[in-house]
Amino acid sequence: MALLLFQNDYIDIIQEGETFYIKSKKRGFTLEMFNDVLKEFPTIKITSFMALKNVINNAPRGPEAFGEQRERICLRVSEDNLKAYMTLYINNDELSSNNRIALVKEIFDALNKAGIVFGVNTKLLAGPLKAGYEYVIAEGFPAVNGEDAVIKMYQLSDLKPKVIDSGKVNYYELNLINHVKEGDWLGERKDPTPGFPGKNVRGKPIPPIPGRNFPLLYDRISVREHYENGVTYLYSKKNGAVYYKGDTIGVYDYLEIKGDIDFSTGNIDFDGYLSVKGTVEDNFSVVASNDLEILGEYGVGAADKISSKDGNIYIKGGIAGKNKAVVRCKKNLYVKYLSDITVECEGNVYVGFYCMNSNVRARQLIVESPKGKIIGGKIDVDIQVDAAEIGNKAESRTFIRVRGFDRNAMKLELDETIQQVNETKKNITRVKQHLQVYGSSYQLTPEQMATYENLKNEYADLKETIKELEYKVRSLNEYLKTPGEGAVIARTRIYPKVRVEIKNQYEEILKPEAMITYYYRDNELKTM
Repeated sequence: MALLLFQNDYIDIIQEGETFYIKSKKRGFTLEMFNDVLKEFPTIKITSFMALKNVINNAPRGPEAFGEQRERICLRVSEDNLKAYMTLYINNDELSSNNRIALVKEIFDALNKAGIVFGVNTKLLAGPLKAGYEYVIAEGFPAVNGEDAVIKMYQLSDLKPKVIDSGKVNYYELNLINHVKEGDWLGERKDPTPGFPGKNVRGKPIPPIPGRNFPLLYDRISVREHYENGVTYLYSKKNGAVYYKGDTIGVYDYLEIKGDIDFSTGNIDFDGYLSVKGTVEDNFSVVASNDLEILGEYGVGAADKISSKDGNIYIKGGIAGKNKAVVRCKKNLYVKYLSDITVECEGNVYVGFYCMNSNVRARQLIVESPKGKIIGGKIDVDIQVDAAEIGNKAESRTFIRVRGFDRNAMKLELDETIQQVNETKKNITRVKQHLQVYGSSYQLTPEQMATYENLKNEYADLKETIKELEYKVRSLNEYLKTPGEGAVIARTRIYPKVRVEIKNQYEEILKPEAMITYYYRDNELKTM
């Protein structure tokens, strides 16, 4: 049965079942005018714009079908099912508050039919509603993913000497060995959290992604773990010195001599870290496999031998060797002053205040004080010598030799080392992914546990390799900052009777020169 919905001098809109027809009677009616009329009939959905346009533009014409009955309540759910949207295509009189009870029932029936059962906004249905406007009718809540495990570890002190020169008092401070006692805290891991599930508008739970667990890497022989209230703590099993092999923390054997090395102790040769609170008396020797520190305020005299086979040496009070003492170390030497001594160092020698009448063989010799001096002796280094003053007014004979380096070869070595770092990091990423899989599993078979332990050892070895390679990269970058291919830097003054030799090119200093740098470039010795 046809129903006349709208009529004016130009058009008729007729409904027959769920189909709408338009008939034009005369020209003069536009599409814009039709749109204004259509606002009164939100239930009409245009299905043929061409038919509508032809009827209006070619009046008189029709009737022709142009639309169909819309769904009164149109619902749309977001892809993640967390929001549902509602658009009403209902005449304004049905949206009035007088008819709201029947409309709300109709909306809930549509929601239930669509499976939208959670998070419905009932307050929205009690307020003003407009046809053709899209509302958020229901909203779920997302899952809260778990937090990853949080690891905090013991921090090793930075090997950065502190030079304090305040008039009559000067200090050369460095924390070389990281001492711990049995039971001291070494690290902790807070358990990952499982997260909280969410729920979508269809009432279905949304599982959270649990936080990732990360392995605690430690040496089982020297470190123990204790679990309490969701936190795994690491404690030292013994008195010792903290070290890292890669990311694996351990406590190495550590010997502390509370006084001096003398007749009461005899000579000391210790496999580990060694700390001497006093001094080394004349004619006695002290040898450690790792870092060695001598902390006596008044330094060391004519000791026989002071040596670290694989580590650094720190002598807080300096050393006056009386042309007898010999200091040897694999890595760096940090010392307040050097006087009448022989030094053989595979790393760098950092002197706080002065180097006097000493024979030094090292990669570099750096005198750190702004008033630092090198006076007398024979200095033989690979890269550079750096001090405020070299020589003195008394014109003490001083020999400075820099063997120098090939800049292009060093750049090539740097590039190759960086490539090794990148390749090793790729391997670390691979091993770390496997570790996370095993570390997140709470029950492992004996075979899986053995694989897990092997992976941790491999990871520690790779991290140790990375640490060594990155140290080499930093060192090479630092060396490449040297002027030319070897340099002698006098930041304040160089005096006569100093012989400067770089890459077999030498110069005798005949008169004082202020703030001068000697360097080798293009097969000759230059200054700036």
